[in-house]
Amino acid sequence: MTRLPASAARGPAWTGLVAPAATIAAAFWALAWLAPQSGEPLFMAAVAVAVAGYVWAAVRLVANGALETRALVICCALALSWRAPMLALPDATAHDAVRYLWDARVSSAGLSPYETRPDDEALAALHSEVTRGVDAAWLPTIYPPAAQVYFRLVTAVRESITGFRVAALVSDAAIVLVLVLILRATGRPVGWALLYAWHPLVPLEGASGAHLDFAGALALVVSWLALLHRRPTLAALAFAAAVMVKPLPIVLAPLYWRRIRLRDAALAAAAALAVTAWIARGDVPLGSMGTFVDVFRFNGPLFEAMRGIAPPRAIAAVAVSTGLIVAIWLRKTREVGAPEAWAWPMSLALLASPVIYPWYLVWLIPFATSRTALPVWAWTLSVLAVYPVWYLRRLGAPFAVPPLLLLVEFALPAAAVLYVLANRAVAAPRAAGAAHG
Repeated sequence: MTRLPASAARGPAWTGLVAPAATIAAAFWALAWLAPQSGEPLFMAAVAVAVAGYVWAAVRLVANGALETRALVICCALALSWRAPMLALPDATAHDAVRYLWDARVSSAGLSPYETRPDDEALAALHSEVTRGVDAAWLPTIYPPAAQVYFRLVTAVRESITGFRVAALVSDAAIVLVLVLILRATGRPVGWALLYAWHPLVPLEGASGAHLDFAGALALVVSWLALLHRRPTLAALAFAAAVMVKPLPIVLAPLYWRRIRLRDAALAAAAALAVTAWIARGDVPLGSMGTFVDVFRFNGPLFEAMRGIAPPRAIAAVAVSTGLIVAIWLRKTREVGAPEAWAWPMSLALLASPVIYPWYLVWLIPFATSRTALPVWAWTLSVLAVYPVWYLRRLGAPFAVPPLLLLVEFALPAAAVLYVLANRAVAAPRAAGAAHG
């Protein structure tokens, strides 16, 4: 995943990607047709086929990602062809969107989503048949103000699970377009946009799962593109929007040091405060964030390992601090166009999180396109191993990732880290020898 020489631009024909694309498409068409429940054996078999096709395609793209515009359009159309059928899956695959619908109803009624709870009998009239099944009804929302604006915008068009699926798909498609522009701006092969567009996690959590993470990731890649084109005001506003969808990218703040002006940062902060005042209606927009850190646990082995030495909120603070420190170092050592400068701070902060759902890694996929980000890319694939937890829960098992699945998930990125370090160790003496030659 390094920059290719100009001689590679001739490249193989796009037809070399047809077989991998057909493999991925067959897997997702089967998922859409058979509609197995998340994590059950048939579901995992289809996901495994999709992963095989994707890795096959990735090997070819990394060897040569040069694609003509027509070929790239065809490849993106193929990606759309296996996303679209996922829109018709049962609503149960998009359980988080039920909370989105509830929050939109609360906000539209002039109430603060940070103080209202779905199980409040005084608010029974606000419920629809769908929102009565909201998860964690005893808690107010956890979603920041920009997410609340997103919920209201989507429901203004269509108040349904399908509406949020379509919105996620639109954000997903826009991410691909922005990535193409970023790749062109940084002189890298535009075909590498397919490393995102064909990733198996994306249709599962976008067109099917309807997660708002796609809207946040879109804002973040727009901010990245704006920095590349020296548009600091847009970069600052888009970054603020991304953080106010979900706080994960806050650890990237050091990357903006001396790349945006003080007045741009002030404008972004003012816009964020204005949106917060409108949505929160005087409340502190934290909602159930503290309870989430204190109580909720899923797929966070590093967090669990540290629980014996520090309270949950202190561990969360360490996770954020780690991401910020890494971002400071990468700000000094990497250009703004380096994908790893964006991928690693978020990855390390997420690694120490109390909850690591698969869709959280959607934020990482657009940036996992360099050799040193290979472990991040590997994690975005290996996290698919945790889906059986939802199937096992339906069978009566605890909602926790079994040790074997944790091993599968984290062994692959750990091996990728060793591979990257070994390559660097081998390359360093060669570079030194060449310098003295």
